[in-house]
Amino acid sequence: MQRNIPFLSTLIIFSLFIFSNNNAKAQYATAVFEYEKSSFNNSQNLPAEENLMVSGAANPETVLVEITILDDKSNRKDDPKPLFVANWVRPAYSSIGTFTVPVNYKLRGSSEYDLQVDYYRRITDMERENLRQDLYNNLFAYTEQSFTVERKRAKVIGGTAQLVRNLNEIARKGLSLYRNRSQLQFEGFSDLVVSKIDQINKANLKKGKFIFSKEKNKDARSEYRVKLMTELKQLLASELGQVLNVDLLVLQDRKFMDDYPTEKTRTEIPLNVGYGGVHLKGTNSENSSFGTSPYFGLSLPLGKKGFAGEFWSRSSISAGFFLNNFEDDNGNDVTGPIFKRPTYIGLGYRVFRFIRFNAGATFLEDKSQGTSLADQVYVRPFVGFSAEFRFWIDLEK
Repeated sequence: MQRNIPFLSTLIIFSLFIFSNNNAKAQYATAVFEYEKSSFNNSQNLPAEENLMVSGAANPETVLVEITILDDKSNRKDDPKPLFVANWVRPAYSSIGTFTVPVNYKLRGSSEYDLQVDYYRRITDMERENLRQDLYNNLFAYTEQSFTVERKRAKVIGGTAQLVRNLNEIARKGLSLYRNRSQLQFEGFSDLVVSKIDQINKANLKKGKFIFSKEKNKDARSEYRVKLMTELKQLLASELGQVLNVDLLVLQDRKFMDDYPTEKTRTEIPLNVGYGGVHLKGTNSENSSFGTSPYFGLSLPLGKKGFAGEFWSRSSISAGFFLNNFEDDNGNDVTGPIFKRPTYIGLGYRVFRFIRFNAGATFLEDKSQGTSLADQVYVRPFVGFSAEFRFWIDLEK
């Protein structure tokens, strides 16, 4: 265990290849939705930690199926935030009676999620016109009550930004039960609407007597206000019409599953058994000495596969101890402050399926270096390769 250890050189060379690995192809677990039972796979728990391929029955009039995964832990139970939304759109001229949609969102094991399956059909012409009138009436009524006249000027109650936010919210709520084949969504009213509201907010209504010269002053101001408000309403109707004039679909049916469970996942303990080298002394190849020994330790993953990137899911914090003590060039026994064995802590990276590369610091103790603990204990770098074995424990009764 002295100088020029071939094993240590091999470790350094082999570590250059730790980032070369093959990307796995995306795989899907099957989840068949049973409409009558409001469950999946014959009332089984949903597969965990895999992308899902969800399928189920679809009536001939169903054009779109929307699957929404909601946050079960959300404090907004009345309006929870979606974690993921997947859509199936019936192909043109197809009368197939089933839907199949990939859900590229991996559920955590031993958890619960709120799930929602919505079915949409084409809207009729009468339903479209009723929707249009309802939206226009609500928007126009709110717009009228949001302006007041102060000293011959129109003024927005609460300010332009607040008015636009509320108009957007009215439109979104009115369209919340509707979708379209092209997945076009209402993104909010444009800057043209904002500019028109600002124009009204700054308008001097006395200008009305020049525009409506035949009217009395009071009537002219009123007519001028009506003109400005009409222009704003026309602008609102024009922008909203871009969504209303497409191939609209209306909610036909909804299935909601509260606290739907996922598969139980195992609690695993990664154990590492490997062989490594420690740089004991020296600053160059001529006077350096090394020690090698098998080691044993545990790994704490920095990320879980499926929920973290490739690098983080392969990386870990590792800690353990060498099974044998070392001996320096003078024949002194080099141990460790814990277990009387050299103890290490470092970072690990899974190179292959169960082979992990480790590098970090080793805590050593050499009593020949002095009488105080500060003199006897020191830290040196190490590298090594280990085989990783995963043991699982069942915490359930």
